[in-house]
Amino acid sequence: MEISFKNKTVLITGASEGIGFAAAAAFGKSGANVAICGRNAEKLEKAENSLKEMGIKTYAQTCDVSKTQQFRDFADNTEKNLGPIDIFINNAGYMPFVLLKDMDEEMLDTIMNINLKSVFVGSKIAFEKMKDRGGVIINASSFASVIPTVGYTAYAAAKAAVSSLTRTSASEFAPYGIRVLGYIPGFIDTALTKESQQINGEKLLEPISLRRYGNPDDIAGALLFMASDLAGYITGTCIEISGGKFSTQNPMKAWELK
Repeated sequence: MEISFKNKTVLITGASEGIGFAAAAAFGKSGANVAICGRNAEKLEKAENSLKEMGIKTYAQTCDVSKTQQFRDFADNTEKNLGPIDIFINNAGYMPFVLLKDMDEEMLDTIMNINLKSVFVGSKIAFEKMKDRGGVIINASSFASVIPTVGYTAYAAAKAAVSSLTRTSASEFAPYGIRVLGYIPGFIDTALTKESQQINGEKLLEPISLRRYGNPDDIAGALLFMASDLAGYITGTCIEISGGKFSTQNPMKAWELK
């Protein structure tokens, strides 16, 4: 069954590259108008041009989603340029490797503001835009919310909070026709995870049943389904998209016995 978002407007944060950009391209190819933002103007312009070359109606704005007014301005300008927002994806993230013993409060605040505060603010903005007509909010959680990782203490805590926020906001927004979902990527090969790959190497593949890293398109396809009417009875939950990461304690054993 083909999924169409014709005449729909999708807002995606952190969409200059990686999962956000792949999602923007996928929604655009499915007929949606797409608004993207990012902090790096050069990367954002490149992403915008790429989407427009695909024939996708696109609005792009440099924005730091940890700054509430900037975020509100981006959402307002999205509506001015593309029309009412139907799907709101809080995708922006920041994942530095830093041990708790070495983390200062400034770093903690930065991690929490980008990964958690932005989702809180984005959810409120999305509600204001959708409360009279319904819509879908999708939040980026992380496998770190399921099993935390050494060196990513604050990031894991922020993402666990995002999963919780997703569940409560889904109940609070349901009377307004708004579904709220989260997605939990496994290890996806993006710029955000390059540092972890360099630190941990092939060990990262050991808990993954499919024995490969995910790619941004793996996530984008799932997001299309989650935002579509096919998922109309799914809300208040986070969906793992992880290649079967830790579906068993020893998934590599199956490959050895093949």
